[in-house]
Amino acid sequence: MREFFIPKKGYRVVFFIGKGGVGKTTSSAAAAIALTERGYKTLIVSLDPAHNLGDVLMENLSDKPKKVTENLYAAELDMEKLIRAYLKRLEESMKHTYRYLTVINLEKYFEVLSFSPGIEEYATLEAMREILAKGDEWDVIVFDTPPTGLTLRVLALPKISLIWTDKLIEIRRAILDRRTAIANIHGEQEFVVEGKKFKLPTREEEDAVMKELKAYREEVAFVESVLTDPEKTSVVAVMNPEMLPLYETERAYESLRKFKVPFNVIIMNKVLELKAEVPELAAKIKAQERVLEEVSRKFEGIEIVKVPILPEEPRGLESLRTLGGKIVGD
Repeated sequence: MREFFIPKKGYRVVFFIGKGGVGKTTSSAAAAIALTERGYKTLIVSLDPAHNLGDVLMENLSDKPKKVTENLYAAELDMEKLIRAYLKRLEESMKHTYRYLTVINLEKYFEVLSFSPGIEEYATLEAMREILAKGDEWDVIVFDTPPTGLTLRVLALPKISLIWTDKLIEIRRAILDRRTAIANIHGEQEFVVEGKKFKLPTREEEDAVMKELKAYREEVAFVESVLTDPEKTSVVAVMNPEMLPLYETERAYESLRKFKVPFNVIIMNKVLELKAEVPELAAKIKAQERVLEEVSRKFEGIEIVKVPILPEEPRGLESLRTLGGKIVGD
C-alpha cells in the first residue's frame, strides 16, 4: 500500500486535484473504498459544486456524512449553503466585535458581499477547517475537489491569510499603543451608542478586535499546519494523457511546492492500451506516449500510476473496488 495513504500522525488527509473531466471523483471514490477495505475508517467529501460523488457511489448524499459501508462515509458540500453559513458567522462575529455597528444595516452589506470575488474560496476553507477540526473521528479524509484553479486558491489561502492577519495584528497593536498614549494624557475615552456606554480599549486582552484577529489566526494556522505536514496530508493529481491536463498539472505542482503542500502521486487516467494495432488510433497512441514521456521527465521523483481506459465509467461499490486497489496499492 502506498505510504502517503497511510495514517501516521492521527488522521491522513488526501486531496484529489485536477482539471475538470479527468476523473477526480471516480479516482477519489475508488481510493476511499480501497482504504475502507484495508480497515481504515474513511470520510470522502466532495467540494466540487458539480457534485458527481453521489452519482459515482450511487447514493443520495448531503452535507452531513452518510454511512455508505461499514467504514465508508460520504458527503457533498453545497457551495451556496457554505457561503451563507460563512457570511452568517462573519456577521455575528462583526456584531460582537464592533457592537456599535448595530446602528448600520449589516444585512444589506453581507447580501452584497455574497457576490464578491474570493467568497467561494473563503467559504470552502471554512468548511475544510470544520472537517479537519473533527479529523480524529476518522482514519483518512479524502477530498474530491473542484477544478484545479479554485482548489489551488483554497490550498494557498491559509498561508496568504496568515500573512495578512499578522500584518493586521501589527497595525492593531500600533493603534492600541497610540490609544494608550492618548489615555495617559487625557484619560480613558468613552462613547455612547443607543444609550449604552462603551470604553475604548487600550490593552490587547480587552480589545475585541485583537481577540478576533488572534482567534482567526489560530484557526488558519491550524489548517496551514495540517496542509503542509507530509505525514498528515497528501495531494494526488489526476490527469489524462493529453497536453492540456499536463500543463495544468505542472502549474499545480509548482504552486503547491511554493506553498509547501505535499504533492505525492500522479494518476494517469484513461490510458489507451491496445493489444492489436489500429491504424485509426495510431496518432492518438503516439500523442499519449509523448505525454507519458513528458510526465516522467517533468515530475522526477513523483510516483505515476497508470489507469487504462475502461469499457464504461465505474459506478457503484463493486465496480470501483478494482480501480481503488490500483490507486492505493496492494
